[in-house]
Amino acid sequence: MNLEIIKSNIGDNFFCLIADGEGRAALVDPVDGEQAVERVRRAGYELELLLNTHFHPDHVSGNPTVLKAFPQATVIAGEADAEAIDAQFAGDGERGVDETVTGGDIVELGGISLEVLDTPGHTPGHISFLTDHHLFSGDTIFVGGAGNCRFGGDPGVLFQTFRDVLRKLPRSTVFYAGHDYAVRNAEFLLSIEPEHPETLSVLEEAKRARDEGRLMQTTLGRERAYNAFMRFDDEELNRALSSRFADELDAAREESEGENEAVFRCLRSLRDKW
Repeated sequence: MNLEIIKSNIGDNFFCLIADGEGRAALVDPVDGEQAVERVRRAGYELELLLNTHFHPDHVSGNPTVLKAFPQATVIAGEADAEAIDAQFAGDGERGVDETVTGGDIVELGGISLEVLDTPGHTPGHISFLTDHHLFSGDTIFVGGAGNCRFGGDPGVLFQTFRDVLRKLPRSTVFYAGHDYAVRNAEFLLSIEPEHPETLSVLEEAKRARDEGRLMQTTLGRERAYNAFMRFDDEELNRALSSRFADELDAAREESEGENEAVFRCLRSLRDKW
């Protein structure tokens, strides 16, 4: 698999261009349509797929520009978010979603098989794509963080995604998020556990990546070691929250079915205000 991570000129997004050995390509969340078209053409690829992880405009608004240049491409999105994607383009007569998928489906790109994972929480129908220990995760997980739930999301559902999907994937899985919030996320985590050694290390790496204009990447295994959203059952984290944010944790318990969910909800609420 050939993979290019592209820094958008629109906002703070990153998006991905992937291709098999024969030059058959897919774009994942190409918000910057003009740059996406230029990159595909520069590489000499044949664009077959346009993959949307969720409906938010900062991930799908480049679709019309890409489709004008490559009308043969098939737009694929999650079943539960497809209607919201279609609605953004219907008034302008633009194409919406051509094919909907759900967890367990396989999307074929020449010699590459992409497994669809249901990863809701940031939006009701958020999906991710997994191939050979590479996870195109949209806005579900970030380096040191988790997606917000303020625009159609649900923190309880996102917790289930972290517990039942992300934590069960191989630790060697590299993920590609739609934004780089690594510096701010690490600073937030240090407000809870100020001396956490792995978080301190991530912060320094994140600053270098930011200064170089590249997307910082880690593995899910590394995230398990320091990302509080992946450590919802960690006793040290629970003690830190209980010590520093007892009122917030108690409030989260009232909305949660168990202590692990309460920790996750508490973290998401604290991060929203950070």
